[in-house]
Amino acid sequence: MGRMCRLPHAILVILAALPGFARGAETPEARVGLKNAEAMAVSVHLGTDNGVGEESDFAAQAADNGAVLLYPAELYRTLFWSQPLSPEAFSRLEPGDVVRPSVLSREEHDAVRKEGRARAAERTARREASRREAARKEIDALRERKARLEERRDALDERVADAEKTLADEEGRLDWISSSEERDIDRSLQSLQECADRRDELQEQRNALSGQRPYPSGEIHRLSAEIRRLNDRIASERDAVRNARDRKRSARSSFLARKQEWQTLVAERRQATNEIRSLDRKIRELEEK
Repeated sequence: MGRMCRLPHAILVILAALPGFARGAETPEARVGLKNAEAMAVSVHLGTDNGVGEESDFAAQAADNGAVLLYPAELYRTLFWSQPLSPEAFSRLEPGDVVRPSVLSREEHDAVRKEGRARAAERTARREASRREAARKEIDALRERKARLEERRDALDERVADAEKTLADEEGRLDWISSSEERDIDRSLQSLQECADRRDELQEQRNALSGQRPYPSGEIHRLSAEIRRLNDRIASERDAVRNARDRKRSARSSFLARKQEWQTLVAERRQATNEIRSLDRKIRELEEK
């Protein structure tokens, strides 16, 4: 498009209608590219790096043949984004609309930028107000979540205390049962061994008597009865050992189950406490912004 010159507006209107001014022999024609509804701005593809600056003025030719004044609010090498436009001006422009240099008076130039800055400030204020409102809602939601977590943590404190008491009781019960049953097991094993030794001794005596003549049936019957009594005692002692060991395993299993419950509750309380701390940090960060 070449370097912009300052021409009277009436002369510019006449020149802008000429093909040579619109395109030029060497400069590609600039056109509206994208429309950003959030920013109420349009991009203009210049097609070349031709020295356009932030003080350059342009006019976009709308479909109704009216002109929309633009200036580079964000300038890049071969394109720029315009200043925020009014809703009416923004709606008049479409991608592909031709954009030409415009020569404005100092008053017009300043007025366009004043309007653009005012719209940008208004947009920034709306965005900031929206951000603050979103932050306020997020803070309220975080505080509600924190309150629920604090209730859960307090409830877990009570459950942990109860679980600790139960665990201590189970540990004491385990120690008592373990020591008591271990003594019973030792007594039963000792009795079992003594009965087994006595039974073996009686069996040897009975075997020795069975070869005698005349056959000592009375003594053999007595020995057999004693052997049966000892076998019953041995079986009883074995049952006592097995039952004592079962009681020890049961007491230990009960203790381990209570310990697992306590550990689970402690972990849940720790997790709730950590979440509360994390929420406190998020709330402070949002309040400080």
